Amino acid sequence: MSEQRYRFVVGSAEEAVSVLRQRFGARARVVSVRQVEGKGLARFLQAPKLEVIAAVGDPPAPVPANGAVANVAPEPVPAQMRTVVTEMPRPQSGAMQDNHAPAPEASFTSASRLVRLLEAGGISKQVLSRLQVYPSWSSIETMPLGRSLPEVGGLLRAEFRTIPRRPLGDRIAFVGPAGSGKTTALCKRLAMDVFLRNQKPCALKLDLDRANPGDALSVFCEALGANYIRSASEAPTPGHGRTLYIDLPGFGLWAEDEMADIRTALSPLFTTSRAIVINAAYDPALIRRCFEVGARLECTHVVFTHLDELQHWGKMWDFLLRSGLTPLFLSTGQNIAGDCEENVFEAVLSRTFSGVGLESATHAASA
Repeated sequence: MSEQRYRFVVGSAEEAVSVLRQRFGARARVVSVRQVEGKGLARFLQAPKLEVIAAVGDPPAPVPANGAVANVAPEPVPAQMRTVVTEMPRPQSGAMQDNHAPAPEASFTSASRLVRLLEAGGISKQVLSRLQVYPSWSSIETMPLGRSLPEVGGLLRAEFRTIPRRPLGDRIAFVGPAGSGKTTALCKRLAMDVFLRNQKPCALKLDLDRANPGDALSVFCEALGANYIRSASEAPTPGHGRTLYIDLPGFGLWAEDEMADIRTALSPLFTTSRAIVINAAYDPALIRRCFEVGARLECTHVVFTHLDELQHWGKMWDFLLRSGLTPLFLSTGQNIAGDCEENVFEAVLSRTFSGVGLESATHAASA
């Protein structure tokens, strides 16, 4: 079998070894390693990465005497890789982390028709390269689109299933930058609890040192029969059996004092879950900044809004697969009556493949 080469962009040498062992076993060996930095704002929001070039083919690599990386390369991790790792700064605590399989950057093969189609649909090169490390990828690329798209859907499903799911508690704070649709998203969640789960939730609206304007939440609670409160002292005690949703003022993405106020306000409220609300129509660099802020606010879940303004839903995979937060739901429309989708994977998959093998792709990914 002829040797094929792949390029991976990972956070560390250990991640490179892990993905090579998982995907290719003894057939892979490291060819070269170099440090790469992001472009534009990504240079300031993300730590440098390692670009690892690996060759895959027969014969299997021999087992080193000491057993280190025995299933990956015919020799220990190259000295070049070890040197680069020691020089890399550790990611900041608020930085968006990739807690799952490292993302290869791209195969050296020229872009196939399938790859060009997926890129045109908004799927990033990083997500594509995650899929390209699957042994079945080479055969998927040769299939007609009617067959290859369902297979890609299956690979996305496999990646999505690797993400740990965090449970949702009974005290949930909704936080987000001003204009993200945070209060509207909270109202939609209240409606789902009342109409779909037959629950009677409570909503606490806090002002902090600045006003949290608008009376839509109070009006909506009255219409639903939900309890609307304005003081934390009126909130039900934790474990009381009623879910409490907490609405806080929006903040500026670079307003450190406003984020500090939110952290201070949430501390005595015993929140069990925190959801950051993000406008999905934002530029990817701003979305990454939202995740960075969400990490600093100790968020556990994420809600995406303004999905109706997205031209290419494919860009959502970068954040669903790599954010480290559990997707709570998707929201379309800028008013309370807009659609809300809790089945996040199927919703993003169907829009990604809209008009091209949609039915078969959804069927394969749901299998």
